[in-house]
Amino acid sequence: MNTEPIDSVKVRMYRHGFGDCFLLSFFHNLERVYSMLIDCGIKHNTKSATAPIEDVIADLKQLLKPAAGGKPVIDVLVATHEHWDHIAFFHPTKSPDFFVDFEIEQIWLAWTEDPEDDEAVTINSRLRDGAAALQVAALHLQEAEAEEAAQFHGMSFGSGVAAARAQFNASLSDVLGFYGVAAPKSKSGIKYKNGKISVETEVAMSHIIELGKKKGIKYLNPGTKVDARRLPSGVNVYVLGPPRSGSINQSNPSSGAAKETYLSIDQSGLTSFIDGVLQLGASANKKSMANTVEGPFGKDTGIPVEKAKRDPYFKQTYFAKDEAYRQIEHTWLDVASQFSLQLDGAINNTSLVLAIELEASGKVLLFPGDAQVGSWLSWHDYEWKVKRGNQTQTITAEDLLRNTVLYKVSHHCSHNATVKEKGLEMMTHPELVAMIPEKEKSYNGILYQPLVDRLQQLCKGRVLVSADVNYPPEELKKKRPAELSTAEWKSFKADLTVEPLYLEYTVR
Repeated sequence: MNTEPIDSVKVRMYRHGFGDCFLLSFFHNLERVYSMLIDCGIKHNTKSATAPIEDVIADLKQLLKPAAGGKPVIDVLVATHEHWDHIAFFHPTKSPDFFVDFEIEQIWLAWTEDPEDDEAVTINSRLRDGAAALQVAALHLQEAEAEEAAQFHGMSFGSGVAAARAQFNASLSDVLGFYGVAAPKSKSGIKYKNGKISVETEVAMSHIIELGKKKGIKYLNPGTKVDARRLPSGVNVYVLGPPRSGSINQSNPSSGAAKETYLSIDQSGLTSFIDGVLQLGASANKKSMANTVEGPFGKDTGIPVEKAKRDPYFKQTYFAKDEAYRQIEHTWLDVASQFSLQLDGAINNTSLVLAIELEASGKVLLFPGDAQVGSWLSWHDYEWKVKRGNQTQTITAEDLLRNTVLYKVSHHCSHNATVKEKGLEMMTHPELVAMIPEKEKSYNGILYQPLVDRLQQLCKGRVLVSADVNYPPEELKKKRPAELSTAEWKSFKADLTVEPLYLEYTVR
C-alpha cells in the first residue's frame, strides 16, 4: 500500500434509485491509492432507466481496474446492515453475481453480524424471525381482505373498512421490501430453508461473507479504531456503532418531557406475536419450528378455532352467517403495523457507523448507514486515544461531529434518523456538505422536510440528493445558493461533478 499520506477523497454517490451505493476513492496527489465501497442496494422491485445498476457496476469496474490489468480491486467493502436498499446487489441470484468479478481485499461488517459473537447470533436470529413473521402475517392479512369484504358487504361502513385494509396491507408490503421479499400471494410464496422461513437479505449478507472469506472479514465494535495497517497513510477510521447496549433498540425520539423509551421487538407482548405468527407459518408448511407457541398469547391460552366451531353457543352466535361481521379471526395480526416499525428500527440500529478522518486536516466523513436515535446517542459514550506526533489526544464523538465536512444523511433523511442536539447541531464545520441517497415518492415522509430545511441551513445550500426530481443537483452548478459567498460557491463547484449516473464530491 502507498505510504504517502492521503490528501483528498472523492465520494461518488450513484443515482440508481432509492438505495445506498457509495465509492470512496482516496488519493495522494492525482493517484488513487485506496478504494472503499459502502453498500450497494435499492428499494425492492424498483430500477432506474437513467442509472441502471449494470451501468453502476461497469463504472466501478472501469474505475477500479489496475493499470497492469487483472480484476478490478475493491480495497475494502463495507456492508452497513441487512436491508435490501443497502445490500440487494450482493444477492447471488436475484441479479447477476456482480461482485464475483472483483478482487475484494477485505470486508468490514458490524459486530452484530459476527457468527462467533453469542450476543450477535441472538440478535440476528430474532430479527430474522421477525422478518419471517411479517411475511406470514402479510399473507394472512391479504386473505383477510376478501373475508372482510364479504363480512361487511352491504353495510354502510363496508367500503371504508375495505379501503383501510387494502392500505394497511400495502404499507406492510412496503416494509417487507426492506428484506428483499414481497408480500406473498399464497402459502407457496413463502420460502423455507431447513424448516425456517427464509428472507432474501440473509442470502445477500451470507454471500457478502462468502466473498470475504478468501481475504478476510473484520467485525467492528463501537469505541474502536480500524487497525492502521488496513488503511492508507494519513487516514483514521473510528467505529461509532452499532451500540452494545439497550440503545440498539431505541429507534424513535422521545416526545415532550417523557423519559427515553427503548423499543424492542421482544417487549409489549411482541415475543408471543412473533412466535404465534411463526406457528401459523409452520402449520401451513407442515414443518415444526423451534420456540413456537400455539397462538399469539402463549400456550394453552384461548380455544382452538376448530373446537369453537363445534361449540353450540359459538355456532349460534360468533360463527352464524348473519353474525359474520363480528368475527375477529385476523384482528390480532393487526399489531403487525406496530411490530413492523419496531423491527425496521431495530435493524437500522445494527448499522455499522464509520467516521473517516483525514489526519492532516482533521476533516471527517460520516457514514452512519441507517442508524437511528439509540445508536446516535451511544456514540457519546466512547472516547478514542489517538497519537498525534509525540502526543496522545482523546477524541470524542463531539469532536468528530464538529469536524464533519461530509455527512451521508442517515436513513434517506427520515424523521427519526438524524439526532438534533447530540448530532446534526454539532456539525458546525463551515465546509459541511450533505449527501442523501433518495428517490421521490418512494416512502411517505421521506424526505422529511424540516430536516431537509435544517440541512440546507447548516450546509449553506450544499445538499446533494441522488435521484429526486424535486432536488436536482444540476441546479447547484448553475445558481449560487444565497448562503454561500462567491468564493465558497466557486470552490464547491470545482469539487462537484454531476453526471446522470453519479454525483461526486471531493473532500480536500
